[in-house]
Order: sequence, then structure tokens, then C-alpha cells
Amino acid sequence: MMIQEETMSSAYEASSTEIQSIIMEWVEATEQFHRRYAKLTEVINSLQSNSHRQSNANNRSRLRKLITLRHHMSDVLMTLMVDMSGQKAGRAMQPSKPGQLHSHARLLTELNREIDAELTSVKTVAIA
Repeated sequence: MMIQEETMSSAYEASSTEIQSIIMEWVEATEQFHRRYAKLTEVINSLQSNSHRQSNANNRSRLRKLITLRHHMSDVLMTLMVDMSGQKAGRAMQPSKPGQLHSHARLLTELNREIDAELTSVKTVAIA
């Protein structure tokens, strides 16, 4: 006689309301991230323009730091896009999961805070 084992899924199934909330959180964080990326590019372009007029070691240092931050943002965005597509080397297409969206939203929110801090310090330096 063969005994069949029932496997119980221990995975949490999110409700449609929870999934919608998570998606909206991700969309908002992504939109804010894109706005900050555009603002950061604007600040970098402004600093590059000003650096031609007045060469200052502090400005060059700030510019390098902002360009590095923008490069990091690009890397994160590309990584998240590949992650969301589900296309991993040698793996079949897998749809995104709510936990994955939530993690991405948190990561983008943390990066948004870091960008805000940098942009605020740039504005403070520009005003002084």
C-alpha cells in the first residue's frame, strides 16, 4: 500500500488588498527614485558647469561623490529591473512575489533618503 504525503505550503499568501498596497508602495518608491535621479543629474550638470568657471577642490570632491552616487543608483536600478523580470542566468521566468516588491521598495526608499541628504548638503554648500 502506498502512502501519499500531503505537503502543506508554509508560504504566506497575501490578500489582493495587501498585494495592491505593496505594489503601490513599490510604484511610489520607484517614481521618487526616478525624480531624485533626474534632480541629481541636474545638480551634477550644474556643478560641472560651475567647475569650469571656478576650480575648487571642494567642488571637485563633491562632484565626484555625486557622480559615484548616481552610478550606484544606476546599478541598483538595473539590478532591480533584472530581478523584477525574473530572468536569471539558467532559470525559467518566475513572476515577482509581493515580498520581493516590498524589499525593492524599502531599498529604494533608503536610497532616496541618502540622495536627499546629499542634495541637501549640495544646496547648503551652494547657498553659503
